[in-house]
Amino acid sequence: MTHTEKIKLVVMNEHTLGYIFPEQPQSLHILHSSVLRGSTLPNDGQSVVIGSGDTIRLASEQDFNDFRVVMNGYKSDEYEYMV
Repeated sequence: MTHTEKIKLVVMNEHTLGYIFPEQPQSLHILHSSVLRGSTLPNDGQSVVIGSGDTIRLASEQDFNDFRVVMNGYKSDEYEYMV
């Protein structure tokens, strides 16, 4: 992995927090999904295919707080997220 290819921390469809590896841009690896926000995805670390109708945006520290996921381990140069 080069320095320009970072793992993206993202929110999909405003209901699932996850990450995308540069070499697998169509696959979302789930950190946490929220049924209360409308997710029907598994919440146990699985991966799902990102469909053409899905919306993806970079996650922020607030998203990690909202999804109740600790961000400490993701604050490194290996990850891209919204500051």
